[in-house]
Formats: sequence, C-alpha cells, structure tokens
Amino acid sequence: MDTEIKQQFDEIGVEPSEAVLDKCMELAITYSIEDATEFVEQWMAFSLSHLHGEDPTPENLGEFERKVLQLKKDKVGFKTSTQKTYSPASVVATSSLSTYGVIEDDPMTYDYGIESVTDSSMMHTPKSKKDPSRSSALKGGVLFSPASYTPQSAKRTPAAGTGTPSTTTVARRPGDIVDTFGHPKLLAGTTWQAKLEHSLPVSQRLLHQEAPLTLSNLGYMNDLLSDKCDNLYDRLEETGRALVEKKLGAEGAAECSWYPQDGQTLQALHMLYAVGMIHSEDDGPLDAHSAFLAVTDGEESSFLDLNFTRIKSASIFPGQVVLAKGFIPKGNSFVVEEIHTERKLTPPSPLKVDRELQFVVAAGPYTHSTDLFYDPLHDLLKYLKDHRPDVLVLVGPFVDADHKLVAEMAETFDSFFEKMISGIIDVVGGHTTVLMISSQKDAMSHTVYPTPPPALRKTYPNLHLLPDPSMVDLDGITLGVTSTDVVDHLLSHEFAANAGERMHRAINHLFNQGSFYPMYPPGDEDMSYDTQLALKYAQLRQLPNVLLLPGDQRHFIRLVSDCLVINPGRLSDKKGGTFARFLVAPTAPTATGKAASLFNSVACQIQRI
Repeated sequence: MDTEIKQQFDEIGVEPSEAVLDKCMELAITYSIEDATEFVEQWMAFSLSHLHGEDPTPENLGEFERKVLQLKKDKVGFKTSTQKTYSPASVVATSSLSTYGVIEDDPMTYDYGIESVTDSSMMHTPKSKKDPSRSSALKGGVLFSPASYTPQSAKRTPAAGTGTPSTTTVARRPGDIVDTFGHPKLLAGTTWQAKLEHSLPVSQRLLHQEAPLTLSNLGYMNDLLSDKCDNLYDRLEETGRALVEKKLGAEGAAECSWYPQDGQTLQALHMLYAVGMIHSEDDGPLDAHSAFLAVTDGEESSFLDLNFTRIKSASIFPGQVVLAKGFIPKGNSFVVEEIHTERKLTPPSPLKVDRELQFVVAAGPYTHSTDLFYDPLHDLLKYLKDHRPDVLVLVGPFVDADHKLVAEMAETFDSFFEKMISGIIDVVGGHTTVLMISSQKDAMSHTVYPTPPPALRKTYPNLHLLPDPSMVDLDGITLGVTSTDVVDHLLSHEFAANAGERMHRAINHLFNQGSFYPMYPPGDEDMSYDTQLALKYAQLRQLPNVLLLPGDQRHFIRLVSDCLVINPGRLSDKKGGTFARFLVAPTAPTATGKAASLFNSVACQIQRI
C-alpha cells in the first residue's frame, strides 16, 4: 500500500520522505485504513484546516493521529458499546462522514466544513425538477436552458453509468477550499474581491504575421502529408538545436554529428549522441519495448529501436524531440544510457502590475451530464455576483458536442451560446474583464486544433473571445491558457521511469518542447490536429507568468520555472466541480535588485462549487 500512498501524494504535488511513508503505513495498518486515497484525503483535510496546508512530516502525522484517527476510533468504539439500534439516517451519516475521517457530533466536523447529517430528508432521492429558487436568484429567470429542453428529457435520457444518485454518499460541501498555494500574508489578507472597478486592456501574444487566429485567417483541411513531414522536421531541427546547445554548449553543438545515417558509421563510434523524435510502434501509449527514435538529415530518415536496459531515469512521449546518449551494439538497436530533454528556457517577463488583481478561472463543461440546466454555471455566477473579480477566465467547452442531450435543442448552437454570454455579462457587469477560450469540443466551434473563437452578432466592450491556445497580456501579467487536455494526453501516453512528480513532468514537457501541444500524433484520436496552424499559433517560445491547464486530472497548483501553473478542475464533475481564484500583487523590490520569485506575489485557491 505504500506505493499507492506515495502515488496519491505525488498527484497533489507532495514528495513524501521514506520516514513519512513509513509513518503513513504504520497509521494505515493501526487504524485499518485500506484505501490510500481515503488516507491522503483525510490528511489533506486536516492539513488545510489545522496546518495551513503543510506537507506531512513524522511529527505532524502524529498530531493527525491524535486529533483525527484516534478520536475517530474512540468515538466509534463509544457508539458501538452504547447504542443498541441505529436508524437508517444515522448509519448513512456515520459511514459517509467517516470517509473524511470525522465523526458525527465531533467538534472536528466543523473544522472540516462538513455538517452533521441526521435529517431524514437526506435519504430522499433528489428530484430532477429544477429548484424554483435557482431561477429567481439571477435576474429572475433561467438563463441557460435551451429552448426545447424540458425536465422530462433529463429523466428520459440519463447519462451512461449515472442512474439514481446514491443515498449512501453525502455531497461535498460547496465553498470548501480543496487546494491552496501562495504567500501566507497575501492569503491571510485578501477578501477575494477586486479593489477597483475598471476593465483591463487585453493584448494577444500568439500571432502570425502580426495577427491572432480568427475565422477570417483560419484556412485548414489542406494539411498535406508532405507539409506535415516538413513541419515536423522544422520542429525537430529547432528543438534539437536547443537541446544540444543546453547539454553540449554552442561549440559542442557545432561539432556534434546530429543526424547519423549510416549504420556502419554509428557502430564505429563507442558512444554517440542522437537527436530525433520519439514515436510508438503502434501510435499508442509508450512502454519500454514500443519506443523508437526517428532521425533525419532533412532528406532521408532512419529509425533506431530504443533499448532502455541501462538507463536510470527517463520520461518520453510520442512526438517528443530528445537528445539521446548511448551506443549501437548491432543493426538499428540503440542502447540508451541518457535522455536529455531540457533546453534553455526564456523566463517569464517580470510582473509590471501596480495594484492587486483578482482572477477567477473555471473550465467546462458547465452543466451536468444528465441535464442542460447549467446549474454549476448558475452557482459560479452567484459567487461572481458577490466577489466581482478583475478578470474572469472561462474555458470551453460551453456547449459540449458530446453531451447526450445537445441534439434535443430546438435553437442553433450559436444562438444558445450568445444567450449564455448575455446572461454572464448581465451578472458580472461591465467592469470585469471576461476571457472566453474556445474549444474544439464545442458544438458551435470548428473542430480543428488550434481552434479559432466563434463569431458573435453582438459585442461587449469587456468580453474577449480567444482561440485555443492563447497567450495574452493583461496590464503587465502574461497569461497562457489552453482548453485542450494536454496534461492528461501526455501522462496517459508517456513512458516514465524514476522521472519525478507527474504534474511537474508534464508541465516541463510543454516548456522544453516549446509548444502548447507537443504530442504527435495527438493523444485523442478524435482531435483534428493541423500541423501548419500549430506551428503558427501553438508555440510556447516564452514562459507566461501564469499558465492555465484545465483537464480531467486532479486539480493542482504548481510553481514551475517561476510560472504559476493551475488546473482549476472541471466546473461540472461527478466527484464535485471546482474552480480557481488567484490574485497577483505588485512585486516588492529585493535588496539585490533582482526580480523576486513569483511566490511572493501570488495567492491561489481551488474552491468547490
């Protein structure tokens, strides 16, 4: 189980020591906790509530044992010895709350933000009929339900695998903070509300011929095979040179024989470096036996089967440009001893903000898979109505083409999307800058990556529809964002051995490959990837101050190469939707005159909707 516990800690960005893992195993065995996820969730709830999110140590794990595990054990033992019968409601409450390591009537309950459940009304199956209080909460009406949609269609066509909601699970409480990062003083002092009300200037940075991607300059479906090969070679050459210069220096790069063609020449060398692109034999996820390296001189290509028996650590994925060190014992078999993937990065531009800026970030889908009521979006707008951030970032899909009920809409996808935008702007007003990032999964979007934003009949001065991916300058802050789940694609297709924490790995892949989507072929077989458009509008040549990578992986906050990287999670999720809020404050000058770490200027939280 220690491996599972370590993996769970890795997923939330914690690298536990051996002493910590030993203590965790001891506690799990002592208190009969067989689920690693349950153990780590109990720890995280305790850490956020009592230790301000500290990483586990043997000492604070002892405190965790006394205040949570032992208390729980004593409470359960007391109830077992004194109670002769249990009502159904009390059984539900005890089993549900114990999942989080707290007990009904326990004072710790309120520290975790979970209320005691004894009301028999919790046993009723939720009705699909819309709560009338919701429709009157914002502007007196339902903002987002499509014209043809009725509650009966939600009952008639449930999403696969959902069925009747379980009566043995207590919903996680809206408003819970599930992840926190940043300077303690900023976290303690913020009210999460904008201090001034005025919209910010927005300048797009991903340009080709000084213009961003739009419908007017889109031009796709002419990505010929020869053009794809030329584009991949250009990427191989550019990234390969950067890798060689990082490892061997400029002089070494000039002397390096990059693209070995003749097998005899390769065999004659005792040890060599080869620059090439990683591929999989079956175009699927990589493993130790399916990876090969394509090397070329621009005219002819050769392929080296990679042997990893002598390598100590590696992290590779299809389409990745690497610098491999090793030797060829015979034929085209390349025994790899080292794989180098790091290049010299162009750091983020220094922050130039002169006041504190508040951001809220949410990612679609914005409605549950069983209906088109858009309840999660309603809940988000209630939060926005109370908090009024400077910038609202909404990432698609907004009208998910894969939703089972979209086909029942009697209005066009474009008109429904415009109605949605109108409702959002009515709530947030004209002082919040609203950025909406397109997605090729949207029913009203072009199914191509990179994806241009849809056109609107009505414009709003504070609304900016942006392509996927995007890089924008917001009054001194550079913000990068993509709606494509590149992190999940990378992690599900990579081969990794002793390569460090998963999320750091995936983020560094983007940075070192210099691309918002460095995989080839794409990790999603339904993704229409255009290599020509990607070369023009998906390059990551300079790190942003903040990078938004929403996806299906667990929400996270990381600081990588002084870039704040956030996955806010999905606003609608079967495990409970989440969104992110963060602030950026002016950077105080340091004694040396150098730019301070971004950690001193940011505070970020992931909140349950």
